Amino acid sequence: MIDLDGKNLEQITYLSEFNAFPMFSPDGKKLVFSSNRNPEKPRETNVYIADWVELNDNQKPNQKNLQRHLEFLADDKLEGRLAGSKGETLAAKYIEKHFRSYGLKPLPGLKKYQQNFEYRFNKNPHSTTTASDPIVQAKNVVGYLDNQSDKTIIIGAHYDHLGYNERGHSTATSTEDRKAIHNGADDNASGTAVLLELARLFSKNGTKEPVNFIFVAFSGEEDGLQGSKYFADYLIQNSSLFGKPVFMMNMDMVGRLDSSYKFYVHGVGTSEKLEELLVQMKPAGFQVSFDSSGVGPSDHTSFYQKNIPVLFFFTGLHTDYHKPSDDAHKINFYGMKQITNYIYNVAWALAGRKEIPFYKTKLKTEKQAAKYKVSLGIMPDYKDYGDGLHVESVIEGRPAQLAGVKDGDIITKIGDCEIKEVYSYMECLSKFSSNEETTITIIRKNETLVLKVKF
Repeated sequence: MIDLDGKNLEQITYLSEFNAFPMFSPDGKKLVFSSNRNPEKPRETNVYIADWVELNDNQKPNQKNLQRHLEFLADDKLEGRLAGSKGETLAAKYIEKHFRSYGLKPLPGLKKYQQNFEYRFNKNPHSTTTASDPIVQAKNVVGYLDNQSDKTIIIGAHYDHLGYNERGHSTATSTEDRKAIHNGADDNASGTAVLLELARLFSKNGTKEPVNFIFVAFSGEEDGLQGSKYFADYLIQNSSLFGKPVFMMNMDMVGRLDSSYKFYVHGVGTSEKLEELLVQMKPAGFQVSFDSSGVGPSDHTSFYQKNIPVLFFFTGLHTDYHKPSDDAHKINFYGMKQITNYIYNVAWALAGRKEIPFYKTKLKTEKQAAKYKVSLGIMPDYKDYGDGLHVESVIEGRPAQLAGVKDGDIITKIGDCEIKEVYSYMECLSKFSSNEETTITIIRKNETLVLKVKF
């Protein structure tokens, strides 16, 4: 379905790629179409008839809402939303204002929308936190949709970012850039904007789902999942107040869908038939890469570790990651709208399941990415294939391209450091410094090659 001016493209049918030849009944109440779904033999086409139900504005994502939320959160006035800063407080008030306007309530037991917590921050990732480390006073923002159910689904995204790089998480190379405002438009104003739009949809859609919903914007993610760890502990200790937590959905960096229309969903192994559901609901023409693990460098990990099934939505890393250049004008808002609709449909389907059992998945390294001073200049495929890091694309003029690495190569070693997936890749990068020379071992079309590389 599309407007006469070519805007607002909207998918109507799912379940198979081929659904065609639509026709309305004269009274506009029925839709007839042909589809290859559920064939008894290959390429069989059957005719389907459906009641036509027109959705209102509260039942489908609004791209202008997403853009407005993101542009506010990524504005210089919020100074990068560092956990514990004035910018974080402004962002928290904005999120709370919208939760209130949607009719969400404070989570039972909290009595208010903002959940204050504190933690000690140590800039050295290789040492333990001590009493001499500074205390960060941060806040989660939580809204509750009470559907009088004994089950609850959590939908979350972190809203904090790096500020002026006070805590040293920037990947910028120049001293000037490292001290500039890091607005974090994609990381993670994008996920927070989607969170707000999902909160609006579920609270205003005119439907009472058979589960409660908790919408939570986490702080302290950039300092080690601090807000989600705190909230997950609270959730388990107080679940009798708002229903058993049966699922968690996390959005982190969902604003940079590129021309390949590829994005990533992790956690598909944490309950039964998740991949089947995700394939069914996938927007036509989009590519989705699935990963089974419930563990990764974002807030869903905190809930997986509490034996709660999870899904993590992510459009991929890019060269602006943790740099001042991660700004709003680079966001793909059409892509964000499609991903919002995808998550909404998946969450709605999960809400209707009688049981969502938890499955343990293959354990990945449960730690934050290692600190590193260099990069190869590649876009990795984040799926864990187990045989190395698969290169999705190589950036021109960067070390990997100058060394001869090509799109589709599989990196198995940097120097003597073995690589199995993205986590060991980051660990290996942390061992090298700028201008250092080493080798990079790759697999290309079943052939092993050793290339010289200079950082």
